[in-house]
Amino acid sequence: MSVEVVAGGDERGTAGGRGLIVAGLVVASAVSLAWIVTAARNVGYGFDITDEGYYLLSYRWWSSNPLALTGIQYIYGPIFQVLDWDIARLRVFRLVTIVLGHLFFGWSFMRWLRVRRPEAPKTWLWEAAGIMTILAAGGMCYSWLPSSPAYNDVILLGSLTGVSCVLWAATAIEKDRKPPIWALTLAGVVISVMVLAKWSSIVVLTFIVVAAIVVLSKQGSQAVARGIFWALVGATGIAVAVQVFVVPLTVAIPGILAVNRFIAGSSYTPATLVQMYWNTGIKLVGETFKQHFLLFIAAAVGVLARKPVLRAAAWLLTAAGLAWSVYQAVDKGELHGGAVNNSKFQITLLAAVLVAIITAAVAVASKQWTPGKENRRSWVILGLLTVLPFVQAFGTNTPIYLIGFNAFAVWAALMIAVLTSLDKAPLLARTTTALVTVGALVAVASISYGGLVLHPYRSAPHSDLTTATNLKSLGDLKLTKGTAARYQALDELLKPYTTPSGRPIIALDKMAGIVLMLRGRPFGEAWVAPLERERTAAGITEVCSTKEPWPGNRQPLLFFNRPVGRLEIDALRTCGLDFTVDYKLIAPPATTMNLQIYVPTAELAKHTP
Repeated sequence: MSVEVVAGGDERGTAGGRGLIVAGLVVASAVSLAWIVTAARNVGYGFDITDEGYYLLSYRWWSSNPLALTGIQYIYGPIFQVLDWDIARLRVFRLVTIVLGHLFFGWSFMRWLRVRRPEAPKTWLWEAAGIMTILAAGGMCYSWLPSSPAYNDVILLGSLTGVSCVLWAATAIEKDRKPPIWALTLAGVVISVMVLAKWSSIVVLTFIVVAAIVVLSKQGSQAVARGIFWALVGATGIAVAVQVFVVPLTVAIPGILAVNRFIAGSSYTPATLVQMYWNTGIKLVGETFKQHFLLFIAAAVGVLARKPVLRAAAWLLTAAGLAWSVYQAVDKGELHGGAVNNSKFQITLLAAVLVAIITAAVAVASKQWTPGKENRRSWVILGLLTVLPFVQAFGTNTPIYLIGFNAFAVWAALMIAVLTSLDKAPLLARTTTALVTVGALVAVASISYGGLVLHPYRSAPHSDLTTATNLKSLGDLKLTKGTAARYQALDELLKPYTTPSGRPIIALDKMAGIVLMLRGRPFGEAWVAPLERERTAAGITEVCSTKEPWPGNRQPLLFFNRPVGRLEIDALRTCGLDFTVDYKLIAPPATTMNLQIYVPTAELAKHTP
């Protein structure tokens, strides 16, 4: 927002504008501090044996189990190893990368925006307020997902970094300079890392690359060629580094291709995903308009109501719209976060984004978007920010917005861009956009706190997590007293079969965390899901086709939380194992966490008194 336009450029106006900037900085800093401190304090609490257990198990055996859907284990696996396989430390690492990634994006964005908004207040507080607003919005990374890092983090942080590289190039070009080589090279690094982490990241990378080409084309084809060259240098450098220092690509790529071959006939097709995304997205948008329609109308009217006779009515309408939306957010928004409230708290945040978009659209249509604010390159960048949260989430088999809102910081940047472009619009339009932006940050604070403390991912609330186990694989993680006792009892029962560590274990279904907890290793893929039994069986068969499917005579232990299936029995036969002859139940399921645990018959006889 231009202080001079608002207040006529006098000293009082400048002071008042600076006061508003300071107020925004204080709010954004408070929200940022709230979710960062909360996340830091919770790294030692809770453990999810399903999704989080899968990530951690794949990282634990990253160098010896190439069967994986993506290459994410080659990114976080070495880091996990350097951190001495400590889960809490890995969670801290995730927190640090999220904070640094958002700060870098915020800095890059505000640096670019300064060039596009030359009339903005000449104070570093202006940039600081924007950067902290973007960091505050980053709290959505803790809205409902596990606390340990996963491929969604790599794609989000990679997207933010990729866009940041485009912003650095755009800033240089606006100043008639060559884009920095380091930014072009870093863009190539990001491309390689994101494709390794998740092949569907090609979708968001396509958008980023197109935006980069548009930006670079301002300086001609040579500038585009220069950008491509240095990006290829970065991409190639990462490929060589992975090959030399992490894992030979001749090992990693066949393992990834094998798993993708397993699921080729049963996985979602791109067309199916798009249809699901559309249906769930339309439902979300419809519910958002249903709950916040009055605010949307007020946002449009606030831009158009320039005549004095309409101004009072517009203020009243806006007040009513804001009041109604606040009521809806409190009553139906479920701003407590957590997976239990998914598809509810996103409505409140989407409403805030739509207010900014509606305000911008009406301002442009009515020629109240300050002339000269944007050129073709900046419009492309703003368009990229508009769609980035959704396209970076492409590939998930859940509604796309569930992952998309993790990138809410990108929309926060968009809201800042709108707010700083309304110099010619009525004060009401600017006030509404500012209030909605602040309200969204307050909502993020509440949602992130709830996702971490009240409704942690597939875990008991923080207040119930009071007891640490003596299991080295879990470190000092606090669990509920009952869960800790059950885990320790299971470990004690199975110690003769799981010592030394590294015993192959097949856990059906979605119990990778149990395998990790017992110091076991996956036999086949680390991911085992009830709806993908053919995929699991194919993974077992793939391992059985190798020269030495297990070390020595340590046949895999079998854990079932469901009836034993013919599919798995037949897969074990490819290893020369006859389930009915070679395995026995170690104890009644009632004494083993309701799990059917089978150990090799010969070993059971050896260890039974």
